[in-house]
Amino acid sequence: IFCDTTPDDIKQQEKTNREIENDLKKDKMSFRSTHRLLLLGGGESGKSTIVKQMKILHINGFTEEEKREKVLTIKINVRDAISSICMAMPTIGLEPENMCRGSKLAYDYITNIPAEFDYPQVFYDHVSTLWQDPHIQECYDRSHEYQLIDSAKYFLDKGVVSFK
Repeated sequence: IFCDTTPDDIKQQEKTNREIENDLKKDKMSFRSTHRLLLLGGGESGKSTIVKQMKILHINGFTEEEKREKVLTIKINVRDAISSICMAMPTIGLEPENMCRGSKLAYDYITNIPAEFDYPQVFYDHVSTLWQDPHIQECYDRSHEYQLIDSAKYFLDKGVVSFK
């Protein structure tokens, strides 16, 4: 104890120490009662899906901000899925030049989308046109020959309708 420490200072220090000790005990109890789960798996195996399901079931779903973020994620997934299919066509021997004029215009639009993109209605119109094209469907059917997210069909079947 220092020379100029008063009894009131000592009481205050002891009180502060007790508060800190109590906070540490509460944190320790909280830490011990927390369940941790290590999810292992390759890409696209559903690890984050399990976490999202748990949040929906046990933490009353998503906040409004999280829902807005999910909308952007869905838009990105639609873009990535249709872009992957379009980019894979020449790789697997399907020539975009063989597509009908409307599909070819949509293909050119999709394959030239910049990284920063605001998803105008024309984008969804082109996605819808392409998804109905038999060449795109054939390319999708051969998706085992290139990398495509597992949920591509879902997003292209349902996602296009959702944003129109």
